[in-house]
Amino acid sequence: MKRTLLSLTAALSLAVAAPALAQSSNNGTTGKAVGTSAMQNDAAPKPAPQNVKTAANFVPMAAVSNSFEIESSNLALQKSKSQAVHDFAKTMVNDHSAAGDKLKAAVKQSKMDVAVPNGLDARHKQMLNDLQAAPSDSFDAKYIQMQSKAHDEAVALFTAYSKNGEKGPIREFATKTLPTLKQHKQMVQKLQNNS
Repeated sequence: MKRTLLSLTAALSLAVAAPALAQSSNNGTTGKAVGTSAMQNDAAPKPAPQNVKTAANFVPMAAVSNSFEIESSNLALQKSKSQAVHDFAKTMVNDHSAAGDKLKAAVKQSKMDVAVPNGLDARHKQMLNDLQAAPSDSFDAKYIQMQSKAHDEAVALFTAYSKNGEKGPIREFATKTLPTLKQHKQMVQKLQNNS
């Protein structure tokens, strides 16, 4: 089990180090940002979550992260046999569904020229495929490890944008959502400690 977790940790570290492909292709997303500056950003590498300062970078990264939380947690509800994992996954689906709605509302209210993508980017699709393929005896450990990494990234992203992002409804959304993400991170740590 520890060997599997170490292998998983190494694989996830490599996946995180790879450039984010959130908007470089239309694979897995139906929403695209519109406008010249947004299109130029599509071709450029995305900043690390802790360096995000613009809505054009924050919104796609937040939306894809949110979609991954929902999709991976729906998978956990189907595959996990652990009540603790089920309870956590239900919380993730509920909280992240609500956050997705609030993000869309904030973007609309901001009147900024950025769209909220639907679905996953290539990196998150691969992570979801890996989770789907996990044997039942290692599914929970893999799900928990992915949730830990996803919440580390989400907390870094939302912290950066709530401190340094463009003022307005999207930054307010980031600030209001951050405590929930920190709470999720604590929940994941508790699951890791009890597994």
